[in-house]
Amino acid sequence: MKNEDIFSFAGKLSESGQPFAIATVIRAEGSTLAKPGFKVILSREGKLLFGSLGGACPEGAIAAPASDSLKDGKPKIVRVHLEEAEKSMKEMHLNTNPDEIFVETFCGGTMELFIEPFQPRKRIVVIKQGGKDDVADSIVQIGGSVGLMPVILDLSDITVNDGSAARDPLEKFEFTKNDYVVILTKGSDDIKVLKHLTKHDPAYIGLMASRKRSSYDFKELKGKVKDSYIESIHTPIGLDIGAVQPSEIALSIVSEIIKVIRGSGSVSKGN
Repeated sequence: MKNEDIFSFAGKLSESGQPFAIATVIRAEGSTLAKPGFKVILSREGKLLFGSLGGACPEGAIAAPASDSLKDGKPKIVRVHLEEAEKSMKEMHLNTNPDEIFVETFCGGTMELFIEPFQPRKRIVVIKQGGKDDVADSIVQIGGSVGLMPVILDLSDITVNDGSAARDPLEKFEFTKNDYVVILTKGSDDIKVLKHLTKHDPAYIGLMASRKRSSYDFKELKGKVKDSYIESIHTPIGLDIGAVQPSEIALSIVSEIIKVIRGSGSVSKGN
């Protein structure tokens, strides 16, 4: 297995916003097909995405530890014991250490693996209309400075190539559950955008609008989307820091997103 192959695959997963774990064999004893240096990539659910450890037995054994590592964000070391059925059952009964895994197989041997979780960089997706938008520009600057990945989605950016039908930028864009979406559509496309986002369930949706406009938007959405979805929308957007200038409004928005990311509970509203 070539390292550049697996890391290239990992890079593609990261770019697409998918979390994953890399499990590396760091020690092998006895009869094991996988040797030190062997690597595999597993999904959030523990599904093998790339690489091999020599068979389904050891690969299936690390599914749960990989999934747990992605949930708590902590790397871990596990030992997989490939034992005959009788010995494996006995050890499973006696051993309570979750990092010591016993697998029924005739292979024999033990593998020690280092499991490292990788969470994609969280994106702030700013949805705006055409033209200059100082708040959007400031969100890009501030968001990037705190380690987030700012992306501008301009709804006016419709391109037609070779006479093909124009596609709505909103439909072309690939949202993920790891996105933090800021809607700066100024009323014209609020409903369209909010309806579209119900298909993707992003981590955060914030709508920059007056209380009057957001109230109107929600009345239009009533009965067309779930009430819980409407209640999840952050508006007025941003933490209440008395923001006036575009850069201050952007700071309040990024601050609210950070508060949500850190799991600080309910968010104070108002701008």
